[in-house]
Amino acid sequence: MMKKEAKFYIILSVFMLTVALISVAVMMEYGGNSDQKDEKLVLRYGDVNPEGNITVESAHYFADRVNELSHGRIEIDIYTSGILGDELQSYQQLQMGALDFYRANGSSLSKLNDMEVSILSLPYLFRDREHFWKVCSGPIGDRILENIRESGSQMVGVFFLDEGVRNLMMAEEPVRKLSDMKGKRIRIMVSDILSDTISAFGASPVVTIYAELYNTLQKEEIDGAENPVSSYYSNKFYKVAPYYIKTGHMYAPSVVVMSEITWKHLSPEDREVIRKAAEMTEAYNQSEIQKAEDDAYSRLSQVEIIEPEDPDEWKAAVQPVYEKYGAGNEELIQEIRETK
Repeated sequence: MMKKEAKFYIILSVFMLTVALISVAVMMEYGGNSDQKDEKLVLRYGDVNPEGNITVESAHYFADRVNELSHGRIEIDIYTSGILGDELQSYQQLQMGALDFYRANGSSLSKLNDMEVSILSLPYLFRDREHFWKVCSGPIGDRILENIRESGSQMVGVFFLDEGVRNLMMAEEPVRKLSDMKGKRIRIMVSDILSDTISAFGASPVVTIYAELYNTLQKEEIDGAENPVSSYYSNKFYKVAPYYIKTGHMYAPSVVVMSEITWKHLSPEDREVIRKAAEMTEAYNQSEIQKAEDDAYSRLSQVEIIEPEDPDEWKAAVQPVYEKYGAGNEELIQEIRETK
């Protein structure tokens, strides 16, 4: 296991270095040309999800709109299934200019810097999908996207995506009430808020590479994990974790971020193309996410889908998370909660 992982990281490191060197060469050439209007530009976009997932479908929609609005001059290549690395590795590539776009999670972005986007990952913050989009597509969302760049992350917040509310999946036995979580090992992404949320439920959070999650569940190295139903289905986690518990504990938004290096090299006209395509993609995602979730649930007939007992008990358990991460952000949290 260790040898395989070491080999994987060596290969990935060599690949990332090669991509970085190529990117620098491309940017030098692009930046040295004062006439960009007719120059073809190929950009790279990464996502940890596979083809068929709503976030990847949204990525393709975004790429198509950019291509159309630029009259075929700008192309975006989509790299799926975490082929370019996990989230933290992808953030590093963005900062180097080796990757142009990445579909990030607001929860993991907070590991890079103190960003307002992390507040959107607080458990049970959003009432429902309508509330989520009222916040993310309104003035609060605009401010939070701008804050990504202002924080010094070396990234630019471009637009939000809705991957769906996050729920629990269990491999060997179901969870029906909060006390069932005691001692369970639950895989999470890199996120302090999510880690503390799972701990507040009485379980033990375990950080693993997303690409290894299926095997980790299959080998029973963990008891469960958490994911939106669209990802649960598209990644086929139901084959190794046949219990899906609708805790709805987090509505952490996906945030498409762009390398600030790439952004600075774009002309004003090309930036406007990106902005318009971003608006169109948010609208597309809003119209498609519910259908993606309904389709996923309709295909999970072999899975036991569980409504947890006493939802209020779960919500009460995470109060310490608010006390820890809400400090200094009380006004923003109140503003979000009062959004109608």
